[in-house]
Amino acid sequence: MADSIVDWESIVHKNVRSKDFEDAGNVDAVNDNSVIITSQGDRKEYSLPKDQVEGYNGAEVTLKISLSELESYKV
Repeated sequence: MADSIVDWESIVHKNVRSKDFEDAGNVDAVNDNSVIITSQGDRKEYSLPKDQVEGYNGAEVTLKISLSELESYKV
């Protein structure tokens, strides 16, 4: 289980994995309310509310949502 995030800046440039264990991209930036995720390859960008982030284990950020649910946050 991932640990909750205390220092949001520490997750910038980290890999993101959805709750269905799919690679969702990388954290590009963090602002007050959301995490900006960019996918590799097709270069999609998502603005995901921080409350949809499950946690961070030191290597990977995990989400509370599936990869298909992430599509609804596409910028």
